[in-house]
Amino acid sequence: KQRQLELLEEKRTALITNAVSKGLDPNVKTKHSGVEWLGKVPEHWRVASAKWVYEIQLGKMLQNQPNCPSDKAVPYLKAVHVNWGSVSNDELPTMWATLSDVNSHGVRQGDLLVCEGGEPGRAGIVGTVPDGCIMQNSLHRVRAENQYDLVFLLYVLWKANKCGYLETECNKATITHFTGEKFGNLRIPWPPGNERGLIADFLDNETNRINDLKDKIQESIDTLQEYRSALISAAVTGQIDVREEVV
Repeated sequence: KQRQLELLEEKRTALITNAVSKGLDPNVKTKHSGVEWLGKVPEHWRVASAKWVYEIQLGKMLQNQPNCPSDKAVPYLKAVHVNWGSVSNDELPTMWATLSDVNSHGVRQGDLLVCEGGEPGRAGIVGTVPDGCIMQNSLHRVRAENQYDLVFLLYVLWKANKCGYLETECNKATITHFTGEKFGNLRIPWPPGNERGLIADFLDNETNRINDLKDKIQESIDTLQEYRSALISAAVTGQIDVREEVV
């Protein structure tokens, strides 16, 4: 069952890698993208810098004290809250911020948050957040005209992370950072809009199905581990008789 989990994770990575670089048509004609980590892409796709097709904003530096009477304490998100695909909003810390900070660094449902530090490029879509919630400068906020474009970028970042490109690119300095400059200059595949939407929907459906399978297998593993622990405990405490019958 542990091996099944590994195989499902390998399948998910392969699905994402192929879909964001080759699309959904296995017979499409391809060309070299000019980007080493991306490889070949369909002939009719563009390759663009992220800053030209997305609105990218770095979060606010942590402010522990008010700087003026109008500052107020607001909840904020940081890198630890971002998981691949989702963002946790449990027990958010607070920092002091101005109204201008809330407007420029605010976070709303549907935003894509991308880690600047820690695991560079780890990204998740924001669900519900408290009113006035902002983000710390350990995160980039990404917005686009269409929600599917954010989902598409999430999977592109997954591929860039899994192939090791982001780690290599961000380790060129002493401290690992996916800076705004590096993010903005990241060369990404850019299919026509309808294809981006189809790819995003396809990968959402497939990854959700894989996640459901993984959850069921993990439940089975947990049950077996509990049974093993209970069996060992019962045997060593004499609750069951394990002696062989002597003839």
